[in-house]
Amino acid sequence: MIEEYQKVADKKELQEGGLLKVEADGEAIVLSMINGRIYAIDAVCSHEGGPLEDGTLDGYEIECPWHGSKFDVRTGEVTNPPADTPQSIYEVKVEGNNILVKKQGKRKASSQIERQEMNSYVNQ
Repeated sequence: MIEEYQKVADKKELQEGGLLKVEADGEAIVLSMINGRIYAIDAVCSHEGGPLEDGTLDGYEIECPWHGSKFDVRTGEVTNPPADTPQSIYEVKVEGNNILVKKQGKRKASSQIERQEMNSYVNQ
């Protein structure tokens, strides 16, 4: 498990509304950028292991291409079945051009989400 922040990408690699698969400590992670903020969740769908980086992003929802499960990228929560287990999420920090991540629990309070959003805002 990732206990410290680790660099996983350069912010030039991630486009607004896009998805980017990265790895940290052998864990596959999908980054997304929405309204200039970067979010990170497990790349492997909790339902049957589908590749979320090959899915689609609509607002804050990422959809698995295999069976249509949807997850909120901010919280990891399931927003559409068949999945019933939330995705793990990661804290995101941007330092210069570096995107760094740190493992979080499966659920966060809204105040933690707000802090994450403040830390992951990409200055333009």
